[in-house]
Amino acid sequence: MDLYAELGVTPQAETDVIRAAFRALAQRYHPDRQGVVSPLWAAKMVRINHAYKVLSQPEERRAYDVSCRAPRPRNSVPLIHCTSSSASVRNAQPFLTTYDQRGRLHAFV
Repeated sequence: MDLYAELGVTPQAETDVIRAAFRALAQRYHPDRQGVVSPLWAAKMVRINHAYKVLSQPEERRAYDVSCRAPRPRNSVPLIHCTSSSASVRNAQPFLTTYDQRGRLHAFV
């Protein structure tokens, strides 16, 4: 699991960008904010919490970066994801994500 992708930030993202991404995702997927508890959203929240726990602490982030170091492509291409507010894959809406120089996520539907 790529912790940066889970939060929707780049590996070069600053700490405040990671915190903001975590808060935005936590507001969206937190079980208390949903009328009906979905096991998929609960699992997503667990992954978001784990990613933030590792990436918010400098020592753990450094250790994660070293353990996941792999050759990266020189020219990064935008990622295309599918998301849906329901568990149905048929209703999934693709969206495009890009990142600015500070590692902030921009999504285009």
